Amino acid sequence: MTETAGADELRAQQLEAALYDERRLAVLVRFSASLRWPMHLIAAVIATIAGAGGAAITHTMAWLLCTVVMRELRAAALLRLEQQHGHLVAQRFRQITWWTVGLGLAHGSSALFMLQLDTAHEAILTMVLVSLSAGAVSTTFTVLPAFMGYAAGICVPTAAMWLAGGDGLSTSIGALVLLFMAVQIRFARQNLQLFEESYQMRLENMALLRQLSEERAQLALARDAAVRADRSKSEFLAAASHDLRQPLQSLALNSGALSRLLAGRESQQVADEMQLGIEALRQMLDALLDVSKLDAGAVKFTLQPIPLDRLVAGLCARFRPAALSKGLRLEHSGPADTMVLSDVDLLQRIVSNLIDNALKFTLQGDITLTILPKPGVVLLTVQDSGIGIAAADHERVFDDLVQLANPQRERSFGHGLGLGIVRRLTQLLGIACSMRSEPGRGTCFHLEIPAANASGPLLGDAAPPGLTLRARHVLVLDDDPSVRAAYARALQSLGCQAWTVGTLAEACAAVSAQAPEIALVDHRLAEASTGLQAIAHLRQLAPGLPAVIVSADSSAELGTQAATLGVNILRKPVSEAGLVQAINTALQDGARSPALTAPSLGSIP
Repeated sequence: MTETAGADELRAQQLEAALYDERRLAVLVRFSASLRWPMHLIAAVIATIAGAGGAAITHTMAWLLCTVVMRELRAAALLRLEQQHGHLVAQRFRQITWWTVGLGLAHGSSALFMLQLDTAHEAILTMVLVSLSAGAVSTTFTVLPAFMGYAAGICVPTAAMWLAGGDGLSTSIGALVLLFMAVQIRFARQNLQLFEESYQMRLENMALLRQLSEERAQLALARDAAVRADRSKSEFLAAASHDLRQPLQSLALNSGALSRLLAGRESQQVADEMQLGIEALRQMLDALLDVSKLDAGAVKFTLQPIPLDRLVAGLCARFRPAALSKGLRLEHSGPADTMVLSDVDLLQRIVSNLIDNALKFTLQGDITLTILPKPGVVLLTVQDSGIGIAAADHERVFDDLVQLANPQRERSFGHGLGLGIVRRLTQLLGIACSMRSEPGRGTCFHLEIPAANASGPLLGDAAPPGLTLRARHVLVLDDDPSVRAAYARALQSLGCQAWTVGTLAEACAAVSAQAPEIALVDHRLAEASTGLQAIAHLRQLAPGLPAVIVSADSSAELGTQAATLGVNILRKPVSEAGLVQAINTALQDGARSPALTAPSLGSIP
């Protein structure tokens, strides 16, 4: 493997050297071609100077002709050598050097005219020839031997003619011409070095661009893979929300019915412990699924005007029994009809988590929610008289699974996900969230919610009155036999008359035989229809039939469709308390859109 790698590296170096030499050759040919006619003009100027200084016209014309021919032959040879990619570069460089030396000697031979010129014309001719040599630095430096041969072909004959004069001035000028040639050679070396550095920089830039292009392509592939994984994760979460909650729902309903059937104190205690465990499992499952959905970007929201005072009042009514059981006061204050712009369900979840957190860590005293309108925002504070949080831990409490006051991980303190969900939801909704807390002096959370001027509906803002379900006629449509059995036991223990069916056809037959007071329908059915489509079909048989859709889906799309059809949503897993509340609320509201039929939601086979 090492020998193979070494051979590959050697071939790569040889290829790079060959490309570099080809580049040097191409630069020389391009510069030489661009100076073709100017060089002919310079040769004509030299011939004119020689003729004006007294040189024979035949000599000057013969020199001019030979120089032009030499120039054209060299130009043709350079073009031919550039195209001979199959030949060794070193051989082509040698040929270029000899052609360039020949051109330099052709130009330098004009110094022989100095034998026939006066001193003034000798000086002028010397300046032209030296300038011609200096100009070659910028055209032939890429092949240094060629430049050196060209410069020597011009400067050596010129210096020799001056040195032949014998006097001090002539000797000085001759030496100066040779010194100038040495300086030109040094400049040519520096130019070649700069060319090599710039060429290496170009290669490095090209390699960097290729690397960046490859990395960009890899990032695009990774992005596409992440999008696919995100989509798959969202689909998995949607399925998990339903499939994981189904058995939990059955457990919750059966445990509630079991607690009423058991007579013994010890049996009752076991049933109560079961209910507590099931409720803890439900809370953790909800939290974990919420965290996963938020991190996957699968949570959609709909901003609408919400009366914040009604939302807070409803949540306080829901949590007040738990507060009273601990000897705590749960109060709220603030002006009526204070409108905010947010998502109803998600805002309820934020405030619920803050109240629940306060209940867990407050042993005595009170919990107060205060609404304070400000320019552009509404400030909602949740203040408790609990154990408080040290300043060093203020940021940590919003991390997942952090429970500062619960080192033993006692279940009554939750699972450390509530404030992490609050952090994610407030960022999603654009709500500024901060806290103020000191150990032993309680905690205060601040929410700055965007204000809204227009009024709008608030869905599920307050807990409905505690009506009983005695003598109610309820139709249950669910394709899971265990869940249907749990519904039947729970509803019957609550005093209801329940019909449980597993298909839409059975539900239609039951409604045709005797219309129920309300339909309780699972959203995800094994057949092609959805729960909303099933409700629309049932309403064709029993117009205005109140209905509740049961689903683990918390998407805005389902909420919009349910609201359009006039159907309340009961989130899984279903507890007895939630079941009673949902049925009573639906019976109170009635059917809000009885004329809507299934075709607007999609066809059913």
